[in-house]
Amino acid sequence: MTKKPLLFKRTFSHLLLVLSFPLMLSSCYTYRVETKAQAGTEVSHANVHSFFWGAIKKPAVITTPVCDSLGVNGVAEVTVKSNFGYSFITVITLGIWSPSRVEWKCSKPCQKVGGL
Repeated sequence: MTKKPLLFKRTFSHLLLVLSFPLMLSSCYTYRVETKAQAGTEVSHANVHSFFWGAIKKPAVITTPVCDSLGVNGVAEVTVKSNFGYSFITVITLGIWSPSRVEWKCSKPCQKVGGL
């Protein structure tokens, strides 16, 4: 009878270890580039992918027509993010596929000076 509670404790501890392992390895990272322009309120985003450890040189070109229409100020902030899911995909594929999320904020348009 003493073996059953011991087996239960061992199984429970292994289960707890297995369930907590992803939390210990979860990794999220964020890189942010800000300019001196005052950021607007809307955040736009796009998912980008890197293949074969960046060896395939097909750069993701993200167009920002709204930001470009603002002229000089343009983009106020760019953020590159990863989360547990993206990191998990990268690890499982051994870096062959590495997704990320790019977010950006356009700057506020310049206020018009004068009565015109």
